[in-house]
Amino acid sequence: MSRLLKYRCESEVFFKDYLPDEFFINLSEEQRISFRKLRESHLLVQKKNKKLSVLKKEIKEKQKELKELTASIGTKNHPNSHKGKLHVASQSMQELSKLFKFSISVGLRYHDTSLKKNPKFYLRVKSHDNNFKNIYVGRPNDIKKSLFKIRNFSFENYNNDDLKLEIRLLYTVYIRNFVWGKNWKTFFNQKHQLKDVEQWCLSMSNEFLRW
Repeated sequence: MSRLLKYRCESEVFFKDYLPDEFFINLSEEQRISFRKLRESHLLVQKKNKKLSVLKKEIKEKQKELKELTASIGTKNHPNSHKGKLHVASQSMQELSKLFKFSISVGLRYHDTSLKKNPKFYLRVKSHDNNFKNIYVGRPNDIKKSLFKIRNFSFENYNNDDLKLEIRLLYTVYIRNFVWGKNWKTFFNQKHQLKDVEQWCLSMSNEFLRW
């Protein structure tokens, strides 16, 4: 037996790829249909097996890449990993970061609590060391006028909750800049009225939002 015939006999179903004409014409109609199905299914299996092999190879490569990425990210306990370097850098910046940690709460006070109209807006600013300062901001119309000057569009339709958010944003960027340029001690010794914040924002143009 030739090497080719030996290979075909051992590894393939009989004439799965090809039938000689003289063999095929002697098949019954049912056998011909079965042969076509056999051939079609065989070709489909081959095609999908090839695709499966490609996908397995891709998965293997992706798993290797995933392992390498996971190792490079690492943990904070591995100084040469990205998380390790991040941890070291954050530790060295911790004191500076702490300086800019503060909270702002906005409260409303009403002259007549039964009506709850035209309230006074107040802020409480608390620094990282729990020192705090209460700041009177103004009434809704005062705030809307200042916001219009700063942002150059109308805030007339803003309700009190909307104004709270705007005030918190303005004072957040203002305080960051103030503490960066001076310090918390100086901050607590000044009033920081709404007109002060307004003037600072106007002097910064649109750059004030970067803080």
